[in-house]
Amino acid sequence: MYKAVVTDLDGTLLNDEHKVSEFTKETVRKIIDKGIKFYIATGRNYGLAKVVKDELGINIPLISSNGARINDEDGKVIYEDGLGRKEIDAILSIDYKSFGKDIHLNIFSGDDWIITKGTLEEVIKRDGETFPLDMIEVPENELGKREILKFFYIGKHENLIELEKEILKKTDNNVSVVFVSDDCMEVFSKTANKANAAKFLLKRDGINSEETVSFGDGENDYELLTTMGKGHAMGNAIYRLKNLLPKDFEIIGKNSDDGEAKKLIELFL
Repeated sequence: MYKAVVTDLDGTLLNDEHKVSEFTKETVRKIIDKGIKFYIATGRNYGLAKVVKDELGINIPLISSNGARINDEDGKVIYEDGLGRKEIDAILSIDYKSFGKDIHLNIFSGDDWIITKGTLEEVIKRDGETFPLDMIEVPENELGKREILKFFYIGKHENLIELEKEILKKTDNNVSVVFVSDDCMEVFSKTANKANAAKFLLKRDGINSEETVSFGDGENDYELLTTMGKGHAMGNAIYRLKNLLPKDFEIIGKNSDDGEAKKLIELFL
């Protein structure tokens, strides 16, 4: 019945160490060998997503930055929906540190992961064991010169909730603001989401959304989970996603227990 899979990475396909288990690798490869299309749709940028693609040993297109960008199988950009200049300037005008001194600002711009000047040591301490860190430090007053796919802020959940309100106010509600985890809030184009990007690839490959299953755990997965033929939320999904989903929506096992791989076996193998 189903011809394709679209999956999130962190908290979904990946375990709690942000790695692909051997069981999941084997399952994904078996599915692809059966002729099922397999797509990744992640909040990561292209470089961080490609690390997982290479670990899986598969050659597929990558949806990154929450659907703001697609690179094809050869790494060529074939789709992009970044933030508008008006929204970029409005967001950069906000004193985000006034909402919490521990809040860290990060930006994805093209292939670059950008952090503000002087914060590298803090980022290495926070993410050094989780992600390959290849980032650029840029003075805050120069950030506005960049084309920006997304902003993301890391800090205490209650502080980010207040910052969310200010961002929506300053941009006249013309951006998407979502939480991918309790301590990470992301801001990107109102028209960019994983579902729209997935539909672009599915159309390219002659597959209907109704013939596709999807998996996710964050608020940024909502559209993907609810517009494909069958969506599956992870058992570890954050409360903001669960609150958006219908009460009877299917919740599967946790990422720490290979929940997606087990469901894929049930569906396809």
